[in-house]
Amino acid sequence: MQFGSWRFEVCSLKFGVWRCPPGDRLSSPVTAPQKPVRALFINGGILGLKTFASFVEQAFVGDCDGVRASQIVLTSDLTLAERAARRVLCAHFWPGDATTFRNADLHRFRAEWHAGLLARRRIRRLERAEGAFDVLHFHRQATAYASLDRMRRTPSIVSIDCTQRCVIEAASTPFERATYRPNVVRDGEMFRAAALIVSTSEWAANCLREEYPDCATPIDVLGHPVHLAAFDPAWAHERYLRAGGAADYQPRVLFVGGDFARKGGYDLLEAWTEGQFASRARLDVVTAHPIDRVPEGVRVRIGITAHSAEWIAMWRDADVFVLPTRDEAFGLVYQEAAAAGLPVIGTRINAVPELVDDGRSGLLVARGARAELIRALDELIASRERRLEMGRRGRESVESTGDPAVYRQQLVAAILRVAKT
Repeated sequence: MQFGSWRFEVCSLKFGVWRCPPGDRLSSPVTAPQKPVRALFINGGILGLKTFASFVEQAFVGDCDGVRASQIVLTSDLTLAERAARRVLCAHFWPGDATTFRNADLHRFRAEWHAGLLARRRIRRLERAEGAFDVLHFHRQATAYASLDRMRRTPSIVSIDCTQRCVIEAASTPFERATYRPNVVRDGEMFRAAALIVSTSEWAANCLREEYPDCATPIDVLGHPVHLAAFDPAWAHERYLRAGGAADYQPRVLFVGGDFARKGGYDLLEAWTEGQFASRARLDVVTAHPIDRVPEGVRVRIGITAHSAEWIAMWRDADVFVLPTRDEAFGLVYQEAAAAGLPVIGTRINAVPELVDDGRSGLLVARGARAELIRALDELIASRERRLEMGRRGRESVESTGDPAVYRQQLVAAILRVAKT
């Protein structure tokens, strides 16, 4: 793939394989300084953060456009001492299901503080071996928790997909909400010390501006890079032809979510049964969560690894993607569904409306609204024309908002700008 004067070939990564179309060239390459800016990416290494770590490994190889990058992934190569520290600092000292006094042991703050301490230790270790860095990029804010003094010396970027608002709004009692106050305060200190904040959505950026009105740090909104080359744009038309090949064709609905209850999995199963969809469609549920009762027409799939052949086939074989999540800050999986050319059913919360154009690339429903979910499923299962139209629009949208080449160009420009502060 060509980025201005810099070129790299396909390579296999720890968290997946990124491939970019041959001959793809950025229209306006970044003007590189004579001496490369040394940037260090610090990645939390959990859940969807691994996808971004893969992107960084692929997109920043050698000296490219004036940036020489290194990366720390906090969950990789843990020493015995680091494992012991994690066990102590991240332990639950209060029952996790004790609703009345949930988080009474400040578990969330201790877990985020642990990520910050581990990051600080890893930064120091790497600098002893390779020398100081010009710019630090913390992905996400918890990795910066123990580096406040360092951020005041080294220009730093803090990447966010939400503030603490999601967890506070999900709290079941005023007491629980109060226990997240230390996280709110520490986040604010990180945001004020940063040279730049990179937000995945306008929603998250607006949350930050509302909650920290005194924070003068500039904010760049940079969606999220999507592995577009893993998904063939021709799949949408392929599905259309497949659905028209037999009068009794049953569309395949796909759900992907590890945290089954939070992602709206039980809402979906109830809507599936209530809407009597088993006679008209099939539902594939991809989750690691044990499901006691599996309704008719539902298949539970376990152990599908991202970017594997089975994972690719899962997206290709589906006709509709549904994730009626109850709690989601951003939702990278919505972008992946759009990249696969699938019509999407999502929830009208937080940043999801920025990813799913209601009525055009998919349908949005209220959180926990089974009747709305049934109507949305019914509409898309019934019409292959509607599915084709929405799937194509979704693909067009994610090509313009999630192109990894464009994202990399924007991120390089941000790093070079921050290095001058």
